[in-house]
Amino acid sequence: MMNMISQSARHRLFIPHKQPTAAVSIQLQRLFFISILFVALTMGYSENTLAQASGPSCEADSRITEVFDNGASWDMCWESRIRENLVLSDIYYTAPGGNPLRVLSSARLSQLHVAYDDSDVTYNDVTQFGLGGGYLLTLSEQDCPQGELLDVQTRPALCRWRTEADTGYHTASRSNRTDSLNLFSVSQVGAYAYITSWTFYADGAIEPGIGATGALQRSSENTELPFGRQLQGDPDTLWLSHTHNYYWRLDFDLGESATDDRVVETRYVLTEEGTREQHSETFLTEQARRIEPETQRSWQINATDDENSSGYLIEPVRSGHRLERKDIEPYTDFDFFVTVANDCERFASQNARFNPDCLNHVLQYVDDQPIDNEDIVVWYRVGFHHVPRNEDQRNMHTHWDEFIMKPINVLAGTNEIFGTSNSAPVISALEDRQNVSGATIHENLTATDEDNDVLSFTATGLPPGVALDSQGHLHGTTDTAGSFPVEIEVWDDHSTTRAAFVWTVAGSDAATTSSGGRSGALSVLGALFLLLVTALRMLPAWRRI
Repeated sequence: MMNMISQSARHRLFIPHKQPTAAVSIQLQRLFFISILFVALTMGYSENTLAQASGPSCEADSRITEVFDNGASWDMCWESRIRENLVLSDIYYTAPGGNPLRVLSSARLSQLHVAYDDSDVTYNDVTQFGLGGGYLLTLSEQDCPQGELLDVQTRPALCRWRTEADTGYHTASRSNRTDSLNLFSVSQVGAYAYITSWTFYADGAIEPGIGATGALQRSSENTELPFGRQLQGDPDTLWLSHTHNYYWRLDFDLGESATDDRVVETRYVLTEEGTREQHSETFLTEQARRIEPETQRSWQINATDDENSSGYLIEPVRSGHRLERKDIEPYTDFDFFVTVANDCERFASQNARFNPDCLNHVLQYVDDQPIDNEDIVVWYRVGFHHVPRNEDQRNMHTHWDEFIMKPINVLAGTNEIFGTSNSAPVISALEDRQNVSGATIHENLTATDEDNDVLSFTATGLPPGVALDSQGHLHGTTDTAGSFPVEIEVWDDHSTTRAAFVWTVAGSDAATTSSGGRSGALSVLGALFLLLVTALRMLPAWRRI
């Protein structure tokens, strides 16, 4: 900018064939600096606004940008810390045809609290061990088959991949697909492996999640205790139940600056007449709240006081696995917290372990401090009560716990999908096919839709043993020989497209003939040999004739 202004000043003020006097030079210098100041003031940008206009401020190898087919994009910085592992910052979303919106200044898991039902052992995995550093597992290409592996220091430990199989908007008559960007890494803590996942959808939604797998960790020989379950094949051991509590720290910065965000709580209270009344409250001070299924309590973070401003909605959909142990750990009595941003307040619990001069847990951060014109942080908990079952021994399935932050007034509405003409789906070319009896089938049929609608597949006439699911996945085993006329239907809630082909399944004896080459030649020779043997057996009868 300085070069541009100085060049302009030369063209306007300098006299081509005369050198300016000292007095004139001083005046020119004053005019030059005044013009710079004037431009800066008239732009009216605060430091935060400049940061928003420039996008994420990080090096290329720490920046993730994903542009989707609909024109939307996500742009952010990432790093892996020894304690929290994946920390995202400067998170921007751009709606199709829109301008970049800074959504979050930072986002991360701030505690992984595991409390056993016998109350003898409690773990705070983030602060006691950590999810990064040596606890972070190295990933292989098999762990990230459809994505890109990113290095954490010297080894691949973060998978970045994109999917096109998610459902976005729903209306009474239509549903549309949406792409998403997913980031995940895996940490091994004791017998458990935790998958830290962040999904960013093309429609602006954000879904943090944790997958827990591995092996059961604590047991007791006292099978009479009411704190767990005996598993099949191990009658002398009681595997102890426990609760996984995941706390996320979310520093929203939605507006023109970091200090204009607002949090609104909405509840639907049942009246004596059996109807529900909506009650909304804008938080003015720091708060700690519980999930309340009976009133459908939810929270919306808005850019400003204007109800039409951009925002995000946290609407709890899971509430059955809630730990309450407020006599020992009082912060566990609450699920949602709003506090004033403070670098000292890093972890949801055991914070003083790494910050000795700071408060120790998130409930202590809530001290009625006004949040108006302050940078605010939202803390959110999701809990999972793990009661051991036979399927968990020895290696358990992956149990996922997540929540979605839904965009509000971030996209131009969805009303344009009402009253518009529909384009029928197009099925990718289908050709007649041949298989032998006993062949294993695993493949996907594909179709496209100009409107990006969610598509459903059905089929008639498939060979016995083969099925087609609604996503277009053919699977099964061809166990019956024959010729089968197959018809495939693809439906987008408005229009159906059909395509047909003939599926021939040869008998198992034909397996060698279908492979061609030497096997086919051997089969022909075998047939000739059988004919020769038959002729020789019939020769005596022919002689008698």
